Amino acid sequence: MSAGAGQPRGARRPPVPSTGAIRQAVEGRSDEILEWTKTLIRFASENRPPTGFEAEAQEFLAEECRRAGWDVELFSPDEIPGIREHPYWLAGREYPPGRRNLVAKWKGGSSGAAGGQADAAAGGRSLLFSSHADVAPFEPDNWSVCRPYEPVVREGRLYGRGAADLKGGLAASFWALKLLAELGFEPRGEILFESVVDEEFAGGNGTLASRLKGYNADLAVVTEPTRMQVCPACLGAFLGDLTLSGRAGMPYMGEEIANPILGAARAIELFRRWQTLWREGGDHPLFRERGKELNVVLWKIDSKREGEFTQMGTPLLTRISWIVWCYPGMSEEEFWRQFREYWREAAEREPDLAPFALELAPTYHHVRAWETPADHPAVRAVLRAFGTYAGKQAVVGGAPFSCDLGLYGDPGGMPCLLLGPRGDNLHAPDEWVLLEDLYTLTGIYAELAARWCG
Repeated sequence: MSAGAGQPRGARRPPVPSTGAIRQAVEGRSDEILEWTKTLIRFASENRPPTGFEAEAQEFLAEECRRAGWDVELFSPDEIPGIREHPYWLAGREYPPGRRNLVAKWKGGSSGAAGGQADAAAGGRSLLFSSHADVAPFEPDNWSVCRPYEPVVREGRLYGRGAADLKGGLAASFWALKLLAELGFEPRGEILFESVVDEEFAGGNGTLASRLKGYNADLAVVTEPTRMQVCPACLGAFLGDLTLSGRAGMPYMGEEIANPILGAARAIELFRRWQTLWREGGDHPLFRERGKELNVVLWKIDSKREGEFTQMGTPLLTRISWIVWCYPGMSEEEFWRQFREYWREAAEREPDLAPFALELAPTYHHVRAWETPADHPAVRAVLRAFGTYAGKQAVVGGAPFSCDLGLYGDPGGMPCLLLGPRGDNLHAPDEWVLLEDLYTLTGIYAELAARWCG
């Protein structure tokens, strides 16, 4: 009988694997888990908007899921009827052949209760493990430990692009299910293993497509790197440009020409002041830990329009690209009201801004913050699985970054949370994930699937 096959009516179901059996399986296969994860990292599945290069990684994962006995579907985000008209669709992204979502279904012997509202001890509910296949581009290219797609292990860390964000978590979820199947586990509730495309660069279209296609469950666990914290909440992000426009030229005739680059220098200081005011104006109990403050990131400065030649002289404009994070509960409308008012007042009082027309414009789209109540039965089930396998109580907190979590909650309609490994240098050279966490998470995910779906 394959791992995906159902149990004949009236047949006695195999017992749910014990925590000890799961631990022994993880420890006995740790070398294989590591090599498999390294193989996955070797695929340069970069997201380079408007397109991406996830195809080879997704085909590898599809074949691995087929070998495990699961039902596999691959589909492009843009083939979902009506998705381009959905308010959460990000326009301008491209999906060439092969850039497809992967969903693998391990069929359960009985359907779970809708919404996961009953106590997890009853078992038999459905579960979704979701990850994204795309990684940030490897630049800037000052990698020193390894080349981006030639992973190496040093001092308990696995280095390579995507090791933490988030191929480590993806590998842990795949191997959790693979090991459960090898232990003879037969779920009563359906288990979904998912790898979506186009999450980076404020994407979300891949995640949206899976939700609209109906691949939803009684609990969604997203394997983003949370430093081993159980995170039922994440920050949201507003993204935009601030443009200062003036008059281009060179002062050959003796007349001073105000330089928008100098105006941008003052604007950068005003962004720092905004960050201070933004932090002081809000609070959330899951984000009080040091390192989880609301931040402003300035990520690009340019002084020309797209496709223009850069003259040697005072530019016509200077554009600053920015990200502002927010807590759950902040609406897009309220943010823009406060943000526009701040810059309107700054333009009126700041002499360095006076010579320029100042424009604020959103870019990409708003990445929504999300929060599943920490006392939800699904969250409690994850905490039990964590404590049982890891032998210690999990830290419950908010994830200090934005991601697709809100799409699992709405329109997916699922209780959802983030749980992933420790690591560092995400979106930077020498990215790494902690091997200890790769193995521990494999066990925690397996423990959760066995108790929630068994």
